Amino acid sequence: MEETISVRIPKEDLKMIEEASKFVKRKRSDVLRQIVELGVKQVMLEIAIEKFQKNEATASKAASIAGIPLTLFLDVLVERKMDFHYTKEDLRKDFEDLL
Repeated sequence: MEETISVRIPKEDLKMIEEASKFVKRKRSDVLRQIVELGVKQVMLEIAIEKFQKNEATASKAASIAGIPLTLFLDVLVERKMDFHYTKEDLRKDFEDLL
């Protein structure tokens, strides 16, 4: 269910949103919804990576937090050249999570 909220947007950001709206020939509200969706996904990915790095979540759990498949989460770690610190016990937990 969608909900209407009110937010204050800096003038510079609003100008870019309006430009984007013109480029894609869509309503400003449609562009804003897309921006929010992309932003939320990025924030959740960053939270997941942080939890994984702090050993607060297995790779499988972190992928779930980010809302992406485990293989994609592992690809992100590789792209960012991050340490996996992945043990056999972590692998076992991830397999359990998948079942």
